[in-house]
Amino acid sequence: MAITALVGGLGIKQIWDIIKKKMDINANKDARTDDFQIQVIEQLKEKIGDLEIKIDELIEENLSLKVKVAKMEERLILNAKNRVKK
Repeated sequence: MAITALVGGLGIKQIWDIIKKKMDINANKDARTDDFQIQVIEQLKEKIGDLEIKIDELIEENLSLKVKVAKMEERLILNAKNRVKK
């Protein structure tokens, strides 16, 4: 009877060790996946920040070009008026 209990106890312990190793392996996989996801998220945040800066620069450039176009249109209109007067 004692031998059967001892063998059964060892079998359960071995099964538990196998299950525990499997759980540890899965936990390590999850941790690696989480680390990778965090790294990807950080890279995407950096890219978004860079894109926001680029958008701001393009908006400023667009505004300055609109001002230049308006000045050129004004000069063209004045030039056309002067030619009509002659």
